[in-house]
Amino acid sequence: KKICGTASNVDYYANGKLQIIFGAGSQIYIIDRLGRYVNGFPLELGKEILLGPDLYDFSGARKYNIMVLHKDKTVEMYNLKGKKPDSWKGISSSETIKSLPEQLVVGGKNFWVVRTSVQTLIYPFYGGEPITVFEGDEKIRPDSEVRKVDESSVQVSCYDGKTRTVKIK
Repeated sequence: KKICGTASNVDYYANGKLQIIFGAGSQIYIIDRLGRYVNGFPLELGKEILLGPDLYDFSGARKYNIMVLHKDKTVEMYNLKGKKPDSWKGISSSETIKSLPEQLVVGGKNFWVVRTSVQTLIYPFYGGEPITVFEGDEKIRPDSEVRKVDESSVQVSCYDGKTRTVKIK
């Protein structure tokens, strides 16, 4: 199967030696630097991958999570055992999601910036419903920069040409 967009280095064993993680079909693969599959991989996710995975180490302890955009217009977070965090609610949209989410940190809290074919949405760290829901020309443009203003707000560009400060925390 074809690789689904990204391949990243990962220190899966937390020993200072790097492996490569990538997605193909509905599976996540990790191979070592000699091209051998790491034990336990490939990992079946149950849904076809469109893009991903993006790799995150939120704690700094090499306890990795990945984000994957599936072909069914959903974004899911998994650990490297294929399990979703208990608090994860998922991210989905009726619009076409154009890329993997971008991590945004405001006031010490994590959020996800999701760009669709129509607009930019901001979601809480564990997904669910978007924090930013605007109608008509007040929607955030899909190419808008999302710039942190202070410990609770971001600045965005909307379809009506205005730059708005949006409180997200």
